[in-house]
Amino acid sequence: MGTQEILDLLSSLPGEFVSGERISQQLKVTRASVWKQIKLIQEQGFQIEAHTKKGYRLLQTPLSPNEWVIKQMLDTRFLGQELLVAEELPSTNLTARELAQQGAPHGQAVLARRQQAGRGRMQRAWQSPEGGLWLSVVLRPNLPLQDASKLTLAASVALVDAFSELYHLQVGIKWPNDLVYNGRKIAGILGEVAGEWNSVQTLILGMGVNANFRREELSSDLRVVTLQEILGHEVDLNALAAAVLKQLEKQIRVLEDKNYDQL
Repeated sequence: MGTQEILDLLSSLPGEFVSGERISQQLKVTRASVWKQIKLIQEQGFQIEAHTKKGYRLLQTPLSPNEWVIKQMLDTRFLGQELLVAEELPSTNLTARELAQQGAPHGQAVLARRQQAGRGRMQRAWQSPEGGLWLSVVLRPNLPLQDASKLTLAASVALVDAFSELYHLQVGIKWPNDLVYNGRKIAGILGEVAGEWNSVQTLILGMGVNANFRREELSSDLRVVTLQEILGHEVDLNALAAAVLKQLEKQIRVLEDKNYDQL
């Protein structure tokens, strides 16, 4: 038994208490095991109310990236269907590249709560404290090499649409890979072709969003802004990840359909 089975059970009865006895019988484990798993779930940021006589109920999911939460929200055919969420990575792009070399499928997504060595264009450092959305995807699209740069634009449009959908926020695109709000950078994109081919066989597309932290946590010389600063509250990074993946998949399919029209 894992934490996901308990979460599946609790989420199937929203707002209701589920007795420890029912959980133990349904999952065929001891009551003590149920209690231990509940504690682990709470440590991941889930708010679960425990009542001696009534049992447990799920009150709130975490705002920080969580694989189970993202998959509950995901509405895609391929993007994010294979998903890795890590506490800390040197770089989500680097991990995505390694997974691609090991045969990761089109749409594999990698998220980290923190990056130790995030990168932007021209090998510039990209500061990635906890509270941001640090996301990379492995793409194996049906596109010619000359259209590879269009995938970076597709990611920009996907982010713009996700901000609009979730927060009614109008964000501008600063070509080639920045998103800005009132002249300040709120997100960046890094696309890297994996290997040398005559067509785009594999592209690693990284996206970073300044979200749940104050700009003071970044270098003072950067003209940046964060979602928390704009909106006045923290955002659900799982909902943001799911929205970005949905919008990006939509843009990729548009590009591929145009490619098919040219055949």
